[in-house]
Amino acid sequence: MALGAAGGTAPGTAFAQQAQQPVQLPRMQIEGRVVLESDETYKVDEAQSSKQTAPLLDTPQTISVIPQAVIKEQGARTLTEVLKNTPGISFDAGENGFATSTNNFKMRGFDGSGNIFIDGTRDSGSYARDVFNMEQVEVFKGPAADNGRGGAGGYVNMVTKTPKLDTFLSGSVSYGLDQYDSESRKRATLDGNYKVDDGTALRLNMLLEDSGVAGREVAERKVNGFAPSVAFGLNKEFRTVLSYERLSSSDLPDWGVPGAMVDGLFRYHHSTAGASRDSFYGLRSDYDDTIGDVLQAHFEYDFGNASTIGNQTRLSRVKRDARYTLPTGYNETTRIVTTQSQFYHRENITLTNLTSYATEFETAGLKHNFVSGLELTRETSDADRFGTANAGNTSLFDPNPDRLSARNCGAAETNKVLVNTLALYAYDTLTITPQWEVTGGLRAERYKVELDSKTATGAANGGFDGYSDTESTLGGKLGVVYKPLPNASVYTSFGMSHLPPASFLSNPDISRTGDNAFPGFVPGAKPVTMFNYEIGTKWNFFNDRLSASAALFRTEKTDVPITGRDVGDTADSLKGYGEQIVQGIEFGLSGEVTEGWKVFSGLALIKSERKHSAYLDDVRRRANPADYASYTSTNGDELAFTPRVTANLWTTYRFPIGLTVGGGLQYVGESYLGRPDDAFRIIPNGVFGKLPAYMVFNAMASYELTESVSLRLNVDNIADKTYAVSTNWNGTRAALGAPRTVMLTTDFKF
Repeated sequence: MALGAAGGTAPGTAFAQQAQQPVQLPRMQIEGRVVLESDETYKVDEAQSSKQTAPLLDTPQTISVIPQAVIKEQGARTLTEVLKNTPGISFDAGENGFATSTNNFKMRGFDGSGNIFIDGTRDSGSYARDVFNMEQVEVFKGPAADNGRGGAGGYVNMVTKTPKLDTFLSGSVSYGLDQYDSESRKRATLDGNYKVDDGTALRLNMLLEDSGVAGREVAERKVNGFAPSVAFGLNKEFRTVLSYERLSSSDLPDWGVPGAMVDGLFRYHHSTAGASRDSFYGLRSDYDDTIGDVLQAHFEYDFGNASTIGNQTRLSRVKRDARYTLPTGYNETTRIVTTQSQFYHRENITLTNLTSYATEFETAGLKHNFVSGLELTRETSDADRFGTANAGNTSLFDPNPDRLSARNCGAAETNKVLVNTLALYAYDTLTITPQWEVTGGLRAERYKVELDSKTATGAANGGFDGYSDTESTLGGKLGVVYKPLPNASVYTSFGMSHLPPASFLSNPDISRTGDNAFPGFVPGAKPVTMFNYEIGTKWNFFNDRLSASAALFRTEKTDVPITGRDVGDTADSLKGYGEQIVQGIEFGLSGEVTEGWKVFSGLALIKSERKHSAYLDDVRRRANPADYASYTSTNGDELAFTPRVTANLWTTYRFPIGLTVGGGLQYVGESYLGRPDDAFRIIPNGVFGKLPAYMVFNAMASYELTESVSLRLNVDNIADKTYAVSTNWNGTRAALGAPRTVMLTTDFKF
């Protein structure tokens, strides 16, 4: 059963260890039926990320692993919904100019759109990631160079489901609704595993969803997924896992409401009182279509003394076409909303080959748990670039989704991005004594990028056409762990990573025209360098059933390019570099408090700050004077959409009669509106006010009808609070959180 993430694990992880030494199998026999541990536990002891060399208890870094049990009980469908279970993460409305995604998120104040990995491999593209084929989601906080280039906040690794040495059939059928005029939510998943023989197994995961968007008229979400996999030699020295995944969605997207409707926003106006929160300001003809295909082959071979060599090849293709219409303004006298249509067409193709070697050995009485590897990656992005289209005016109180609007825009420009990466890494956990361990390692990366920018007729467009750059970076991490008890650790650590220029494979704004097609890119700028300092402690209680953690951290994002204009300049250019700093404390708790009582929670208290000279404020204000309004400085400002307090709680209790009840909350503190951390433009705190704080309460109850079938009822946002999850940078539109929703699910497992 330790094969749960075989497709994403590197040599030396759980299933390699299973073949070499006795371990406690993560399953148990209850009343004649097999229950997978991953379906029951909140506490995960090891991450499946291939660069890890120690259990979570002894890893000197803040890591939150959201297990299958929590995902299932909450009825979470997408990565966005899953990430609400870890603190320090906030969401924005897909805005650094154009609004191409509802799934953008920040980790500790820094953009996370390019920091998503699946089975240890970078997953490029701006699209909604479903979790129907995911075993667990691992969130690594702070830069540590594990996977090369990335943001300062950390990265997310999604672990896929792969064959196990069991035969079972499980799944769920859900139906959900709310009190507004949205369409009902209908979703079904199926997970079948068949043990062919002692070393061979097949697995098939399937998804079908036909849903509305909670609390929103007209909008729809239609998704289907198909993910077969086969494994050979699961009990042998040589193991193979082959898998394929197809995820297809055809949505009618919703892009929120005018910011004037949300009480607490800077643009709120009393004339919007009485407007329904489910009013849809888009067009019925809007669309957002995505097709994703992934082929993956994973091989492992055990040899020698606890040594394993492995190779994983992953080929992915994500193609997305969309037109979405959003509110851009509101006239408080006429109560008319102006709208605009924007367009998106983009194809991402990523080919990655990872070869890794893991071993355990001793030198001079010191024990090593060592991993090393070679990564070769070729990533491409091919995108059309569009202007905008007037989508007409419509009534605030009775918007017409069938109104006449301008015709679709044709592509005005195109752009292409090619990134080739070669990386070597080595990480080691050195056990000096039973009380002292040192974990560290380095990653050297050679990065080459090529950009093409053309007009629709194929002519060179702007100064980015034909641009190429090659960078070599060296990053890594080092941590010292002291174990006062076998079930506890106290640690201090340091991590460093880099972000070379032109990393645009997941940036949501690549559909823009002109120089804005590459937001944040400054030709000739130095790579951004990130540092993370952390002091923390982790404890396991109650016979290792409950895990608690606390960490003080400080993340520094340095060499942040700042452009602007000196007196007499007619165009922006690089004028210098600034810093962005986030520091704070984070707490986590996961596992079983008493028999039947489980908890999964977190709390983050953070403070963010920009640091740069008065001269850089002057040149930036000269470039975009309206951004600064009456303000003269942004030095010392907080980062946009970065709340000081975030918290999550999910807890359940199972009664002996087969009844489980539970619930939780999500709290997100207030934050300033403005441009994100990776944007050219800087908006002073206060120009557009703050995004109000919100707290949402959820509840769940499930009952086992038989040994194999149970019913589950989820009620989210019990108080039916109307709140904005986020806005665009200046608050003209807002994305609303879901209202009170009810979801009834039948879960089965045979």
